[in-house]
Amino acid sequence: MRVFAIHDDEIDKNNPIGMLLYYERSNHFIIELCECLDEWNAPLLFASFVKKGIFTIPHQYAKLWVEERVIPSGRQNIGMILKNAKLTKYDECKLLWLSRGKSSQDSCYLKDVKEEEIPEWLVARQADNIYESFPYMDGRIICLLKNDTSMEVDLTKCIDEVPKLYSVIKNERLMSSLTVDSGGYGITFNGNIFVEKRILVENGVVLPIYAKVFDAFAKHCVINTTEACDILECTRQNLGYFVKQELLHPIKTDWKENVFLKGEVTSNT
Repeated sequence: MRVFAIHDDEIDKNNPIGMLLYYERSNHFIIELCECLDEWNAPLLFASFVKKGIFTIPHQYAKLWVEERVIPSGRQNIGMILKNAKLTKYDECKLLWLSRGKSSQDSCYLKDVKEEEIPEWLVARQADNIYESFPYMDGRIICLLKNDTSMEVDLTKCIDEVPKLYSVIKNERLMSSLTVDSGGYGITFNGNIFVEKRILVENGVVLPIYAKVFDAFAKHCVINTTEACDILECTRQNLGYFVKQELLHPIKTDWKENVFLKGEVTSNT
């Protein structure tokens, strides 16, 4: 993951107005805005979110903000532009950083930030990001949050905001395709139906975990080393490095293979 601070000197010369997170494997951007913003000084694309008190911008809208600030892939002479930038292929994140995220549409720009320098307000906001999630029964799912909370969500209550869930609930194959999205900011079905964390938390009920729930959990969420390598498209050696760097945390290490939670693996893609 790469992290950029979003600055706007017209609003605050000393502090960023938000943070841009980039998850390289999934090519997803997430924007976290500071709560000091209001609908009048927030970036125009996000004013409607801020007006509603929403400061975490989902990846599909964060991507639109990024696309406003980079050369489009269909630009004439794009090959020459990439060559001059010393790029072998089109890369939104690298092009964004080369321009420091500047745009004629506003006065925002980016500064690179190390992961250990992420501000406390962002760490606190990520505390209820999703750690793992799995289908339970009757259109309901279980979400395990990073703050050690377990939550049941009835997806029928989320249909108004995500209409495509109607077809998911009625299809066992689609329900079983549930994965945790990049950074734990939501879940996806079939790789393209996204439900953001905010919607899940607003419609979720905190609950204890029963034995039947753990049955469903084990079937959907526990994977071995081979499956983890397949998801991350890496070697066992690479996977071992991730474990040593504490980017992944095996839930059992004394078998012939390590055992992982699938959600932790997919959220690192």
